[in-house]
Amino acid sequence: MMTRAPLALALLALLASADPAGAQAKPRPRPAPQSRSIQIGGYAMFGQFNFAAIDTFDAVLGRTSGPIFGGGATVGLPFGGLFVDIGAWRFKQDGERVIVVNNEVFPLGIPLTVTIIPVEYTAGWKFLRGRSRLVPYVGAGMTSFGYKETSTFAGAGEDVEDRFNGYHVMGGIEFKVMRWLGVGGEFAWTTIPDSIGTGGVSETFNETDLGGTSFRARITIGR
Repeated sequence: MMTRAPLALALLALLASADPAGAQAKPRPRPAPQSRSIQIGGYAMFGQFNFAAIDTFDAVLGRTSGPIFGGGATVGLPFGGLFVDIGAWRFKQDGERVIVVNNEVFPLGIPLTVTIIPVEYTAGWKFLRGRSRLVPYVGAGMTSFGYKETSTFAGAGEDVEDRFNGYHVMGGIEFKVMRWLGVGGEFAWTTIPDSIGTGGVSETFNETDLGGTSFRARITIGR
């Protein structure tokens, strides 16, 4: 009996010491994935807008494109690369009133100023790739297109000021210079159907779309 008791105690001690080793061998539970927080940023933008109604604006402004300046704000949502954006830009160019006879343009010597201020509402996706500083993105949305046409010696009903609805698609790439500062470039296509083409030069040339394409450079601030 005296021999068996120490042997039993030794076996119990061995089993007790084996339990922690068994517990350590069990796989540790993985931490729950953390969702991406909402990220807010702003940007300044400049570039060039090219009219779809080439003949109309070539006749009135003497050119079919011009510089644009603007800015906006972007909100990155906590769902992968999903974001929403609201931005606006401004185009302003001087020209003169004309008449068109047999497709020939005759200037009238009356100064004319065209001002365009679109507001763009965009939803899109950023292709986030780990810690890469290059972030491609695409988006699409609605455009509220403000168009104003004024002249110093305008007669009744000759000045125009209206707002039209259309839509746009865009894509670009951003380079993060640092965490809170980035630069990038993008291309956008905008269509504003049936906004012109009733009366005036645009009807003569059978052009109905105030939209066009634009190339833009961006400076972004924020995450």
